[in-house]
Amino acid sequence: MSGWENMDRNILAKIFGMLNVIDIIMGASRVCISWFLASHNRTLWKSINLTDLKPISLDDNPKKAEFLLDNNDEERRYQLRDILMEITKFSNTITTDLFLDYYYYIQEEDLAIIAERMPNIKKIAFTLWCDLNENSFQFTFSRWKNLQTLILTQPRFEKLDLDLRAIGDNCQSLTNLKLIRTLTRDLAEQLVCNFSTLKRLSFQCASVCNIALLSLIINHHNLKILNLSHCIYAEIINEIFGDEDELGLLPSENIIQTGTQNLDAFIVCSKDCKVCKEVWDIAWRGAGNNYKYYMFQNKKWKTDAIKELEF
Repeated sequence: MSGWENMDRNILAKIFGMLNVIDIIMGASRVCISWFLASHNRTLWKSINLTDLKPISLDDNPKKAEFLLDNNDEERRYQLRDILMEITKFSNTITTDLFLDYYYYIQEEDLAIIAERMPNIKKIAFTLWCDLNENSFQFTFSRWKNLQTLILTQPRFEKLDLDLRAIGDNCQSLTNLKLIRTLTRDLAEQLVCNFSTLKRLSFQCASVCNIALLSLIINHHNLKILNLSHCIYAEIINEIFGDEDELGLLPSENIIQTGTQNLDAFIVCSKDCKVCKEVWDIAWRGAGNNYKYYMFQNKKWKTDAIKELEF
């Protein structure tokens, strides 16, 4: 009877497809030559999902450390950068979809690896915990000419004011965008002026300035679908620090009417939405309780009312 090492490589690749990335690059690929070759099958590396992998943590991420204080898991842990380097040895630039965990502390070096070695990215999801050099951001998105879908999170309590113009200017194929960050007037202007190809946009579970929202709806002529489910609305939002005034769980009637008239789908919640009340309790009444808010965002950011923005 022939052994596992003699099994057809395409069959092996299908079996490997049931494993997570760590098991493939650190385990199966190192068993024998046959398994090593099977682990390079292109079908394994078109879409890479690094979410919820316990073995991955970045030691210098204070946010990640906060959630590992009570973790007794003795599994070996790897540096995210090392994992990315290993993945690119197998993927050989064919990766089109990449999803990083909400808690990964992405740094400029990590983005450089992804940009240089995965230039054919069409869909990507990641979180920005720290501010990035403008040149680094420019270089990264200048490489992703085929990018169609971007899910980008900036945690509510992080005072970052990242300029997104480099994304819109470089990624002319971008049609789907999800931003979990405050919609300010400046951001609305960036979306109108620099993201002309955008058709589907989501600010699910974010805070929204009503003036900025109205401007976005009226002035972005190619936008078809806007998801504002579980958002918190404010009349005034400080462009830098995110300070809100006159908070509410629903946009004004004028905004609802304008959105309904101008868009194919304008998604907002009803006044009795339980998730909205949860957002309110966690993010605002419990302001300063970062732990609960981060946990809530992590739970919600993979799903969306717009199917193209799910992963």
